[in-house]
Amino acid sequence: MTQSIKMDNCVDHIDRISDLPGNVIDGILKHLNIRELVSTSILSTKWRKMWMSVRELDFGYDFVSRFEDLDNHDLEILRIISDVLLLHDGPIYKFSLETSPLSNLITTEYPNKWILFLSKRDIKLKDLQILDYDRIDNIIKMPSHIFSCEELTRFRCSGFNLSVPPNFCGLKKLVDLCLEHNTYEFGALENLVSGCPLLEKLSIILRGDMKPVCLKKAENLIDLRITLCKDCTSGLIKSLPKIQRLTIIEPFGEKLYTDIISPTQLISLKYLKLYGANLDERKEVLYVVSVLKSASDLVELDIKNQYCGGGSGGEQEPDRLEELECSSCCLSQLQTVNICVGANFKHAMSLTHCAVKHFTGLIMYETSISKRTR
Repeated sequence: MTQSIKMDNCVDHIDRISDLPGNVIDGILKHLNIRELVSTSILSTKWRKMWMSVRELDFGYDFVSRFEDLDNHDLEILRIISDVLLLHDGPIYKFSLETSPLSNLITTEYPNKWILFLSKRDIKLKDLQILDYDRIDNIIKMPSHIFSCEELTRFRCSGFNLSVPPNFCGLKKLVDLCLEHNTYEFGALENLVSGCPLLEKLSIILRGDMKPVCLKKAENLIDLRITLCKDCTSGLIKSLPKIQRLTIIEPFGEKLYTDIISPTQLISLKYLKLYGANLDERKEVLYVVSVLKSASDLVELDIKNQYCGGGSGGEQEPDRLEELECSSCCLSQLQTVNICVGANFKHAMSLTHCAVKHFTGLIMYETSISKRTR
C-alpha cells in the first residue's frame, strides 16, 4: 500500500508541460498577455527563461488599462516595460505599444528610449506599432529612433506629429505602412514614403490640415487605402504610381470621390473598393464610370453606399445613357461586382447597368438595396 501511494505521488509530480514539443510551447506562450507570459518563469526551472523566446511583445491597451486604478500607474507601467525589454535576450519581431492612458512625460520620453534600445540591439524588429488614440491634437512628437529600425517591414502609428530627421537614410525593407490620426511636418510624408523603396501597401487617414501629397516616388506601391476625415479638403493626392488596389473610406457621406483622386491616375487598377460612396449624387456615379473607363484591367468592383439620405440626387434628371456608357472593350477582366445601396438607388441602377452590360467573364454579381435584399 505504501509503495502504491509513493508511485501515485511520483505520477502527480511529473512535469508534463515542460516535455511538450517546442512548437506547442511556442503556441501557448504566443496567446498569453505580457503579465501571464512573464509569470510562466515561476512554473519550474525549465520555464524560467522560456518567455524570453517569444518574438512578439504586446503592450497594448489591454495591458496598460490593468493599471489605471493604481496611484502611480505610469511608473508601474514604465518599470514593467523596461524590465521586460532588459530581460528579454532573444529576437523581437513585433513590438506593440499603446500610450493613450499614459501621462505626457511617459509618452514623450520613454518610448523614444525603448525604440532606441530596440534599434541598437540585434533583435531584428520587423513589425512596430505605436498608437495613441486619445490625444487627437497630436502634440506628441514621433520618437525619432523609429527611423533607425532598419529591419522594419511593417510600421503602424497613430496620434503623433511626424517629422523625418535630416539624417534619415530610409527604411529599406519596409513593405507595409499604416498612418492613422497623425499630423505631418511639411514634406515629412513624402520624405518617409520616398525612403521606403520596397513599400507595397500604404494605409492613411487624410486630415483637413494636411498639405497635398505626392506619392509618385513610391514606385512599388500597389495597395492604397485612404480614410477621409470630416474636415478633409480636396486635392490631397496629387500623383500616384501604378497602384493595383484602391480602397477609399468616407464614413460621413459628405465628400465626393471626385475631389480625392483623378481617374486618370488609376489606369493600372485591378481592385476598387469605395465604402461610404454617396450614390445619390449623380457626380459620384459619373466619377465611378470614369474610373471604369480608365481601369480596363479591373477585376473586382465593391461599392457600399453608407449615406442613404435623400440629397439632391433624387430630384435630378434621369442619367443620359451616353454619359454612363462603357465601351465593349472596357473591363474585359472584370469578375466580381458587389454594389450595396440605400433606399434611393436610381443612379446605382444606372451604374449597375454600365458595370455588367458587356462582360461575359463576370463570375459574381450582387446588388443589395436597403435591407440588403438581393
